[in-house]
Amino acid sequence: MPPVLVLQRNSGLRARVRAGVRSGAAHGLVDGARFASGWRELGRLAREFPGSPAFVDPHHGAEGPSPSGMLSFQREHPASPLIGYAAMDERRRAGLGAVRVPLVALLAPGSDDGLLRIASTVLLAADYDSVRRLTERLRAVVPREAHPLVERLIRGTVDPCRVQQLAQHAGSCRRTLRRRCSAWGLASPRKLVGLAKLFHVERLARWSGRPRGAVALALAYSDYANYKRAVRREFGRPPSAFGRSGGVDEVAARLLNAATAPTST
Repeated sequence: MPPVLVLQRNSGLRARVRAGVRSGAAHGLVDGARFASGWRELGRLAREFPGSPAFVDPHHGAEGPSPSGMLSFQREHPASPLIGYAAMDERRRAGLGAVRVPLVALLAPGSDDGLLRIASTVLLAADYDSVRRLTERLRAVVPREAHPLVERLIRGTVDPCRVQQLAQHAGSCRRTLRRRCSAWGLASPRKLVGLAKLFHVERLARWSGRPRGAVALALAYSDYANYKRAVRREFGRPPSAFGRSGGVDEVAARLLNAATAPTST
């Protein structure tokens, strides 16, 4: 299993990341945390563990408002998903916004850095290229008005997510959300959520090397039988055969189709 990488001067935040990767759905899917003392050492770890998510203080070692070290790291290691984790005053936040380094998330100590939040952010960032590519492809085929919905769909289903929660995020009820999806040419919210959950199981099983059953349970399927039924219902074969014949790419293709061809399921 790959680890999480950490570049953080604050000992309390280091301890919090260490606890977070042992919490919630990340437990058993991530091989702990590896700590770096600077950007150069973080680069060495990124080469050793390509694609591992990295919690970083964007301004580590910076003398001014611009996070130059993070910029250099990102240019040299574009496959390393970055999670910003540090206190941000207005000057630092402005400097971070000016350089436009892509962050999977920016966590603020004391407000949105609960252990389960850290754990779910790790799982979103893992294999983030797959997440980013699917989100971009979905945005390309749905109306502009539906962009916030599909982004929330992909990001939100790393956590336990039901249609009701998706509707609440969109500021509507289940019935209204279903009508909107129909008007936008999308499949039903239930189908979209089900496919998004399968997508995360498949990509995280591939990334972590863990059995699909363990990943499915971590991502809030109540038992492995429910996951198997979901795969059989959608793809007509068991998870073992499904994984050998396409897995995550096939789920992504089916989700794209669901974003352009609504069904009654």
